[in-house]
Order: sequence, then structure tokens, then C-alpha cells
Amino acid sequence: MEPIDILLELIELQRLDSGLDSLEKIKKNFLSDIAAIDANIQSLKDTLQTEKKGHEELMKWRKSQEIEMGTLDSHIVKYTRQQNDVKSSDQVTALGQEIEKSKLAKAAIEENILETLMKEDEQKAQIKKTTEILAEEEKRAAAEKAEIQQKIADCNKAIADKHQERTTQLGKIEEPYNRGYENLRNKGKKLAVVAVTEENNCGGCNMNVPPQVLHEIRQKMAIKTCQCTRYLYIKE
Repeated sequence: MEPIDILLELIELQRLDSGLDSLEKIKKNFLSDIAAIDANIQSLKDTLQTEKKGHEELMKWRKSQEIEMGTLDSHIVKYTRQQNDVKSSDQVTALGQEIEKSKLAKAAIEENILETLMKEDEQKAQIKKTTEILAEEEKRAAAEKAEIQQKIADCNKAIADKHQERTTQLGKIEEPYNRGYENLRNKGKKLAVVAVTEENNCGGCNMNVPPQVLHEIRQKMAIKTCQCTRYLYIKE
């Protein structure tokens, strides 16, 4: 195979690889879109869980206050009975003070309970709203993900087809050029075959190409590489 023919085959292989790179990038973007959708749904679920937990904690606190209020009621009843049994005016006064203290504490707790009940109602409304939003978002997300997953499936098919083409194309290129091309790609050099610029520089690393190398490329005498090991050609 003539040097120019090998270069043409290498350029065609690179074209296929560029197509594969584009398809992989598109697929990666689709996967990122799905991840973003899942993250949004999870964020809503976390928010709902936090709201429910806050509601449960508020209810527990209210119940503890109701128990405390029940205890104060018991104290009031007990002190009232004791007032009827004692004869000393000092004892009656002391018990009266305890009763008044318990009533004040009970009134404060009752006010707190009323405020808590209002907060619970607000929380219930918020939980309901968040639940509805989550349901709507899950429905929308399911439709979007189904559409994206179909696009990913199409990408996978196109990638598989391109890989078959690539395998065929690689088989057309003789040693050591096919191996050299693969080594460049494995090192992360997306462009393994580059054109010499108008300034006579490598189109990959921008290093100057020596006149003798340029002459040999123009005469199609051999396949030449830059110091960066990329294959060089000159556009006609």
C-alpha cells in the first residue's frame, strides 16, 4: 500500500473515531440529564421527609405539653382538696398560691398548644402541597426519562455500528501504522493524523515541521510523523 493510501485510510479511521467521540459525548449528556432529573426528584423526596419529620416532632411536643397540662390539672384538684382539709390559714394561703401557680402554668401551656395546633395545620398544608408537587414531578420525570432513555438506546446502536465500521477500517491499515495510531489514541490524542499548517507547523502540537520532512510529505515518499508522534499530511 502506498504511503498516500495509508494516510487516507488513517484519516478515514480518525473520522470514524471523531464520530464515536461525538456520540459518546451526546450519550454522556443524556446520562447527565437523567441524573439531574433523579436528583430533582430525590431533593423533593428529602424535602417531604423533612417536613413530615418536623410535623411528627411538633405533634410529639404538643402531646408532651398535653400530658404536662394533665399533670397540672391533677395538682389543682389535689391542692383544692387539701384546702378543704387543712385548718391553718397559712396552709390555705400556701395551697391557694400553688393552685394559682398551676393555673398560670396551665394557661401558658394551653396557649402554646393552640399555637402548636395552628403550626401543625400549616405543616399539613405544606406537606400536602409538597406531596402534590412530587407526584406531578415524578409523572413528568418518568415521561422525560423514557424519552431520554430511547435516545440513549439510539446512541448505543449508533456507537455499536460505528465500532463495527472502525474494526473494519482498522483492519485495512497495515503495521506499524495501525498500532501507532492506536497508541496515540490511547494516550488521549484525539487527533492522531493532522495537517501541516500554512506556517509549516504541526496541526496537533504546533511545533515547526523541518523542511526535509515537508519535502518528503509533498513527494509522498513516506509517512512522516511530528516530534509529538502524530502522522502528518499536507492538504492539497
